[in-house]
Amino acid sequence: MNYRELLRNVRKRPGLYFGRGQLSYDRLVTFLQGLDIGAQGLVLDGFREFLVLKLDDGDNLTWWGLVERLVLDGNVGRPLNAADDQTASAGLFDLLDEFLAEMSSPGSRRRLHHEYWIWRQSRSWYDLDLARFHSSPPPPMLRAEEAMALLGASRPVLYDLIAEGKLRPARVGADLLFYERAVVALAAELQEKSAG
Repeated sequence: MNYRELLRNVRKRPGLYFGRGQLSYDRLVTFLQGLDIGAQGLVLDGFREFLVLKLDDGDNLTWWGLVERLVLDGNVGRPLNAADDQTASAGLFDLLDEFLAEMSSPGSRRRLHHEYWIWRQSRSWYDLDLARFHSSPPPPMLRAEEAMALLGASRPVLYDLIAEGKLRPARVGADLLFYERAVVALAAELQEKSAG
């Protein structure tokens, strides 16, 4: 389905999609969320990231909050007055048209997500350890060789434990790492089974 064309039609003839009621920004946002769910997330995938990059801020906001900040020049008050509501709706249609046009070329969403990742890493508030390990500083980690030694396991057995979901790895560049606490607990469990 050509979502750019669909949204252009919605903009031209909102009554066909929303009935006789006035098209409001909130109704448009709700419509887009439903459209995206119906398309299994393919319509708006990357839209929030696109807006964050455009604004160069707002990584903690929803996409509809980012649109409001972009098109209303940061002067967002709730509820929106009639003029701001119209401006926000028109701005959302414009931003979606630009986004969907850009996303129509092969690999564009992947490139957008990559640019967003680079942008996040360039922020002073970004904590790579927190992103990787959900903890900063990171918890004690073991390299694959250390984990194998603690478990008394060969590399294929270590990979089997990963595939079976008994051991969760983390990756830092080329290094495959394991949470020390999880390896120690699994080693104790395996030792208990072999003793019993």
